[in-house]
Parts: sequence; C-alpha cells; structure tokens
Amino acid sequence: MRGFTVMLPVHRPPAMLPLAIESVLAQTLTDFDLVVICDGAPPETAACARDYAARDPRVRVLDLPKGERHGEAHRHRVLQEAVESERPLVAQLADDDLWFPEHLAELERLLADVDFGNLLQARLTPDGAVALHHGDLADPQARERMRTEPFNFFGPSVAGYRLAAYRRLVHGWEPAPTDVWSDLHMWRAFLDTPGLRLATRFSVQGVSLSAAERTDADLAERAAESRRVAAGLLGSAGARDDFRQRAFADLWAHLDTAVTHRDQLSEAHDRAVAAIADLTTQLEATHAAFVQAGEEAGRQRQASLRRRARIRRLRAQVAGLRRRNTALAEELATIRASRSWRLSAPLRRLTGRRDR
Repeated sequence: MRGFTVMLPVHRPPAMLPLAIESVLAQTLTDFDLVVICDGAPPETAACARDYAARDPRVRVLDLPKGERHGEAHRHRVLQEAVESERPLVAQLADDDLWFPEHLAELERLLADVDFGNLLQARLTPDGAVALHHGDLADPQARERMRTEPFNFFGPSVAGYRLAAYRRLVHGWEPAPTDVWSDLHMWRAFLDTPGLRLATRFSVQGVSLSAAERTDADLAERAAESRRVAAGLLGSAGARDDFRQRAFADLWAHLDTAVTHRDQLSEAHDRAVAAIADLTTQLEATHAAFVQAGEEAGRQRQASLRRRARIRRLRAQVAGLRRRNTALAEELATIRASRSWRLSAPLRRLTGRRDR
C-alpha cells in the first residue's frame, strides 16, 4: 500500500519552507505527491514552492487566497481531488517542522493495519532539550479525553490516515470552532466514526520546533535555528539516533513516573481495602451489638407489658375487693340495724309504746 498525498500548508514568507520541502523530498519512500498549499501566503512563498515544483514533478503548488481560520477548506479540496487508487494514504507537514528520511516509510507501516494513527511527536525546546508528547490512540481513556477535553498529544506533522477512511467521515478538514484546535477538531471526526481502526506507532521520525515556545523569536531567528537543526539531524543518522534516544529517555522517565504513581495508587488502594475491611468488622460488631440490644429491649418491653398486665389485674382485684368490702359493710350495717330493732321490741311491749 504505497502512495501518499502529502499536504504542506503555509501562510507566511518562505523562511523555513525550503527545509520542510527538502525533508519531504529526502524520504526513503519516494511514491508521494507533495502539495504546497499557499493559504494567502505572500508571492515569494508561492515562487519558492514553484521553484521546487519545476525541479521535481512530485511537487505541485496551489496558490490560494487566505481561507477561513487556518485554511482547512483548502486541505479538504486537495483530498477531494486526490485519486485513491494512486494515492491511498495521506500525510501532512507544517512548514516549521522537519521529517527524518524514514517518516513516510514508518507511517506506511502503521497504516498497513489501521485507518488513522500517528507516530510519536518529539519537539526540540529552545534550550536544546528533547520532549516527547505522551499518548496512545489505542488507549480508550486517551481517546475519550480527546473527544471531551482540550487534550491532544500529536499534531498533523506526525499523523496519517487512509484516504478511504477520510471520505467516510461526517466532515473533513473544515474551520474548527474558535474554542477547539483545528487538528483536534479533525481528529475527533476520526474518533467518532464507527468501525475505524486507530493506533499509535512508537517511532520518532521527525522534530517539531514549536512556535508556542518561540514567541520571542522573529522569523529570521526561527529560520536560522531550523537550518542548524536540519544540518545537524537530517544529514547524520547518528545524530538522529541520539535524538531518538533522548526522546525515548523522556518517555521512560514519564513511564517511571507513571509506574511510581501507579504503585502509590496501588498502596493507597491496599490501605483503603484494609481500612474498609476494618470498618466492615467494626460495622458487623456494631450491628451484632445493636441486634443484641434490640433483642434485650424487646425482652424488657415484653416484661414491662407483662408487669403492666399484672398491675392491671391486681388493680382490678383491689377494685373488686373494695366493692365487696363496701357491700359487706352495707350488709353489716343492715344486720346491725335489724338486730337493734329486735332487741328493743320487748321493751316497747313493756312500756306500751308502739311504733308509728
């Protein structure tokens, strides 16, 4: 599966453009069509690109007016016109980045198995350090962060995709919302298309000279730095190997930190599990005590109910005895009254008195 359409958008004077073009022309995989997209660039930029096109038929130039935002619609036009049978693969390079000679070959190896992916992006900082962007498209968490957060670990200069996959997307290159990076907006279209195979190939095949870290340098200073980097890296396999070693050293350091963090999380997890087990034991003991106390309270309630019932019975007995005593007292009084009358009857006869 050979044949790349390589897009190289540029919007400024050609101070760094020759180095970028030459890094493409030096690729070991030579089957490509390099399209320099002049997005409202000054005339000298288009002239510089046409000079290369005159010397190499693989280079062609589109001199276009400035497109909306970063001229993404111009890129879409290029891919709409590309012939899939001749150029089934797509790559892109920024004019301030440089490819190593094996870049397209490595990207082709990646795209033999996937529809969209990236090589590792390594940047050279102004102080000479090498920093690697960490991430893996095969990681579901990384993909979800890219979908939902302002998170992106690779730019267009290390990305690649099949033209057939691009034509399946809901949208291609287009002006992104103002709060979303243009490349991330494009990558999300791949991430949201069902059935596409995505992966990262852990290969460093280029150098990024980030503009965000060089805001205090003018174009001439940046071009001079690019020439020094190109002379040091593109002309020496040993220098490129050293650059890769430094990039992977940064990756190993990141992984060591991640492993340390993982171990710390594991230890914290183990402590949490032990604490949960201890709390569970305490909860079970507390629950048992609660059940026991509840049962004891139940027994006491039953005993209390029995005492109250007994008291009610005793009170009823006392009331009955009182009623009986009252009745007996009344009966006794009646008896006493009757007896008194009988005893006095003989006396009334003797005295001749009668009851009235």
